[in-house]
Amino acid sequence: MSLASETIHAQSQSGNLAGVKALVEQNMSNVSSKDEDERTPLHWAASGGHLPIINYLLDNGAAPNAVDDSNWTPLMIACSSGRVDVAERLIRAGANVNAQNDTKNSCLHYAASKNQPEIVSLLISSGANVDIRDKYDQTPLFRASSLGCTPIAKALVEAKCKINIKDVSGNTPLHMAIEGTHGELAVWLLSQGANPDSKNKEDVLPLDMTTDKNVQKYVANAMKA
Repeated sequence: MSLASETIHAQSQSGNLAGVKALVEQNMSNVSSKDEDERTPLHWAASGGHLPIINYLLDNGAAPNAVDDSNWTPLMIACSSGRVDVAERLIRAGANVNAQNDTKNSCLHYAASKNQPEIVSLLISSGANVDIRDKYDQTPLFRASSLGCTPIAKALVEAKCKINIKDVSGNTPLHMAIEGTHGELAVWLLSQGANPDSKNKEDVLPLDMTTDKNVQKYVANAMKA
């Protein structure tokens, strides 16, 4: 690896557009050069949220779907970091909203995990698969339910995601919401058709996923209503 190719990653991460331009003008191949983790300048610019550099790199041939050694794309990084403007630009450039990395996580998984409702909406409107599964067969709704991210859960359900889908352990999003003691979200999931009688592989009902009596009572009362 040349000094120039090392430097352009640092320049992209720090937001030094002039430095990036100088290195690209010196050698056009620097646009797509990879560091020791196989990340390109576009990965690092996305991480830092540096839209002017992203525009410059894309205009000069940077691949929007480049992957690093864990199959992370620049769009995954932007979504995980909450960089809405960067995510929009990458999608316009042809970034794959349904790409998955080595753990089968997608952009939508990361946006849900990091509680980024605006990015979730952007991804859905851009054609993201709301039922895409990670290596544990969990969809983005599992992430939102585990963390109690009600706005994201609502966006996913409104986009017709499967509400009673099961992961490798047989858990449903309702199991995860109750395990996380997110009573209000659990009640909302029930109102949308979540099955309270769906047992996981250990024969555990959603309501038994927590020992929090207040949550159990709150959800149980909603089930009786």
